[in-house]
Amino acid sequence: MTTTSPAAPIPVQAPKSISPSSISQFQSCPLAFRFSYVDRLPQEPSPAASKGTLVHLALEHLMMRAPDQRSITNALADLATARTELADDPDFTGLNLTEEQWGSFYEEAERLVYKYFELEDPSSIRPIGLELRLQANIGRATVRGVIDRLELNDDDELIISDYKTGKAPGPRYQDQRLAGVNLYALMVEEALGKRPVKVQLLYLADPVAIVATTSDQQSRGVASKTQAVWDAIGDACTKVDFRTKPGPLCNWCSFKPFCPEFGGNPQDAIDLLNSSK
Repeated sequence: MTTTSPAAPIPVQAPKSISPSSISQFQSCPLAFRFSYVDRLPQEPSPAASKGTLVHLALEHLMMRAPDQRSITNALADLATARTELADDPDFTGLNLTEEQWGSFYEEAERLVYKYFELEDPSSIRPIGLELRLQANIGRATVRGVIDRLELNDDDELIISDYKTGKAPGPRYQDQRLAGVNLYALMVEEALGKRPVKVQLLYLADPVAIVATTSDQQSRGVASKTQAVWDAIGDACTKVDFRTKPGPLCNWCSFKPFCPEFGGNPQDAIDLLNSSK
């Protein structure tokens, strides 16, 4: 009796570049990474992410003002400007919110802007790059990203600042949250030839700043981990092996209907994507 071995899966095209967010996604759940960055399944906008976009844009406008013009009054004006600029953005038009929910949405955004002023004096900031897009080769890996704010301190050394509108992590998870800005620091060093001396996450809601200094040893560690993730992604694409990793974030995952952990079938997502083309 002759048996036939199952056909080998057809490799999927690996992304040409990765980013801190896609690295985090792959480490959190390889299957969700595939849906987001390989298959590029459309996702419904979320109020939390859209609110973050709004506040980020308002603070970008604020930092474009002269230092002595960076007041709370002007920051609220910049928030109103950002609201107008984003009114037709799909991440906002796609939100199914009631009038009351929209009111709470904008009230919370305003509260986050007020909270920002408790973290730092914006008139003291010396930005040299806002929403700075970078791409760098880290060993075998091509990495891209957008830095919220690249600035100079009083000694003309570089600092990377990243605004966060969610809840600040406890001490146990701070290193994990700093991974993205540490990678940005390495990208800046590769692109500009100078490593930032400090990276910081500015959590507006709490408000609290999580700050870390950089070092040669840290840069080597970040480079090594980045290349390892790049290789793991390539291997997963070749073998079409994207496993699930259940955890607390599953409760907010938009791919739950297609996840085996919740009775879904990943192939249904692919079929749905193909039928929409």
